Amino acid sequence: MAASPDTDRALRILPQLAGLGRFFDVGTGPVPVEARPWTELATDRAALAGRVDGVAHRLAPVERRVAASVMFQGLAARVWSPLIGSHLCHDALLDLSPDTLAWLPAPGGAVPLHHPRPAVLRDAAPAAVYERGLRLLEPVAAALRGLLPISPRVLWGNSASTVAEALGAVTAARPDLTERARGLGAALTEHGRHAGLGTWIPGAPRPNFGYRRLSCCLYHRKPGVTPCGDCVLRSRVR
Repeated sequence: MAASPDTDRALRILPQLAGLGRFFDVGTGPVPVEARPWTELATDRAALAGRVDGVAHRLAPVERRVAASVMFQGLAARVWSPLIGSHLCHDALLDLSPDTLAWLPAPGGAVPLHHPRPAVLRDAAPAAVYERGLRLLEPVAAALRGLLPISPRVLWGNSASTVAEALGAVTAARPDLTERARGLGAALTEHGRHAGLGTWIPGAPRPNFGYRRLSCCLYHRKPGVTPCGDCVLRSRVR
């Protein structure tokens, strides 16, 4: 059976998005044998704990909640980047359904994603971009908070930060999209789960597209590491 038009368009868009950076890449076609269902991260406590422990081992020495924060930030970057890229560059919205999306075990938090038959949704409004991202990330954030003590401000601050990084990556390649990117950034970070977790600084350099967090990802708690460039603690560290 021939692919539907929506799937055809998605398959044309995704290779172009991959050129923006690894976080924009989503694999397609037959599902690799090592792939795991996205929903497992929210419904299988042992699988989620194993993922957190794997990141903790790689980053050692760190607390488990630091590893959980880093893992969630990597997942958020993988989710927001293709959604934002398809919206800005192609006036489309990828339908990365949690029921068919898969992740591939890999070192670190930024696991590769795979979707056997991605499609493009008709509604590419900023509100639809936000809804699709939250549909994937909210259950995982809830599962992490059920697994270990970690603040929702940390998790959703991480998510908002990856929105800004994705905007920076897109506009580095397509400066003509800067104004549209600013509008989308405001729409994605100034309400809902991201509201009150950061501020936009006009004219600030990339990669965070002028976004300054009002929270922290906790990675600075690893010995020898300083706060990230957009961290609320940055101005306190000399």
